Amino acid sequence: AWSWDFGDGIISISQNPQHIYTVPGNIPVTLLVTDQNDCTDALQKTIPYFPVPQLLVVAPSEYVGCQPASIFFENLSTPINDQYTVNWDFGDGTTGQGISPTHVYEDIGVFDVSLEIISPIGCQTDTFWPELITVLPSPIADFTYTPNQPSNIEPTVYFTDQSIDAVKWRWMFGNVGNSIQQNPSFTFPDTGMQVVQLVVFHESGCTDTMIQMLDIIPEVRYWLPNAFTPDGDGNNDVFKGKGLLEGATNFRMMIFNRYGERIFETTDPDEGWNGRKNNVGEMAPLGVYPVVVTFTDPRGKPVEFRGFATLVK
Repeated sequence: AWSWDFGDGIISISQNPQHIYTVPGNIPVTLLVTDQNDCTDALQKTIPYFPVPQLLVVAPSEYVGCQPASIFFENLSTPINDQYTVNWDFGDGTTGQGISPTHVYEDIGVFDVSLEIISPIGCQTDTFWPELITVLPSPIADFTYTPNQPSNIEPTVYFTDQSIDAVKWRWMFGNVGNSIQQNPSFTFPDTGMQVVQLVVFHESGCTDTMIQMLDIIPEVRYWLPNAFTPDGDGNNDVFKGKGLLEGATNFRMMIFNRYGERIFETTDPDEGWNGRKNNVGEMAPLGVYPVVVTFTDPRGKPVEFRGFATLVK
């Protein structure tokens, strides 16, 4: 009796079998024989199985790409493994090795591709594919904008296209707007970091993308007047700061007399001092009163203003 182990998980009990291997390599083949007395003997030999493929088959990730075109050449030829020498000529003056390489075509044009395979025991085959890869021209996306530091006070941004070889434009302003104009403007409804993306199209259909981050600054503008006249005529009767405090927190204004006594305090930026202690009681005498205002700006930075409130009649 005969028992063959072909080294790839297949067993046969024929005396003189045939076997087809699908994977190359140094394959251990074992023959176990048994006589009529149930005596056995075994023999193992290593078979160097390294044929070259009968047919070379390649499937590029794309046959037509945009400059620069990154093409993955999937080698479907069998049987081969990493013990084979695999030589490529990509047709653009460059060569490479590897079973299934990726190649970047930097220039536009139509390119022939050739492939050579050499087995570890010296068997060789090759083939040539004329005009296999076409690389089309691409545009180059670029843009500038003004003002350089947009803010909640200047939220409208003007964009200038600086792209090369573009025939169409697609702008995306974060998640809040878009445009197909070449040189659009956009008013951002909120502050903070905004993603602006420009996609440009070449007449070949190829595209390029540029992304820039715009910081819409939450500006705070605040100032203290230097005098007020609490005479009840409805004009300049209270002392309070003016300006833009949108997004500011932890507001506090304190006013002191000449002896360092705090005579007024508020956490409401819309509340002013009417010239009386804690805004009640008798009118304070004419004179100059130190003022301290503190708050936290919209980005967490502490701010302090010091000034003087001059009480006049």
